[in-house]
Amino acid sequence: MSEYQVEKRPTEVTIYLADGTEREGTLFLSPFSSTRSGSQTLAEMLHEPEPFVPFIRNDKSFQLLNKKQISHLRYRPVDDAPEKIGNPIEVTITFINGKTLSGTTILETPEGKGRLIDFLNNNPGYFSLNCGDDEHYLVNPRVIVEIADQK
Repeated sequence: MSEYQVEKRPTEVTIYLADGTEREGTLFLSPFSSTRSGSQTLAEMLHEPEPFVPFIRNDKSFQLLNKKQISHLRYRPVDDAPEKIGNPIEVTITFINGKTLSGTTILETPEGKGRLIDFLNNNPGYFSLNCGDDEHYLVNPRVIVEIADQK
């Protein structure tokens, strides 16, 4: 390894693309976050300005994926991930490809801006959705057709 390279941490994910296809494999995260102490999270990597991300499929083939075409991805949470602070809300999401997800998201919004519409209109990108024990997702709001509060 070159002295100028930073070792990346492999992270197993299932990626769901806007066209409805699924890809299982590995994304690579930095051991250091650029915004806080600890390792980089999937959300931080997806929010970086570069449009493509390297991905190795389970069959060992290498691809560059366009982040804008990822509708959502499933992942296993890590212990050092920052805790979300906000109001939990149950939602059902319908994507461009017709797939749906239902689960809980945390509305991380300023005081007085706690509605779902405030969260979506002020969210810079991918947000977390917990759909059960081992069902954790990051959702791309750019490919949502509709989202409904389930209260």
